[in-house]
Amino acid sequence: MKPSFPNVRRKKQPWTAEEEKMLKEGVQKFSTLVNKNLPWRKILEFGCHVFYGTRTPVDLKDKWRNILVKECSTK
Repeated sequence: MKPSFPNVRRKKQPWTAEEEKMLKEGVQKFSTLVNKNLPWRKILEFGCHVFYGTRTPVDLKDKWRNILVKECSTK
């Protein structure tokens, strides 16, 4: 559901562990070795029953990038 006023800033919604798990499952399901671009909209639709209602494909992309940075920094 999109907000009716697109220029109004959304309230920051913390990610739940369940959302992060679903994001990881979606990336694993839809990633390919040939194409490095992930279909974020398909991942959002795949986990629509878990993701918070105002999440966008860009939110998923940004969260995934942050997860990768966090995992790389802990190794």
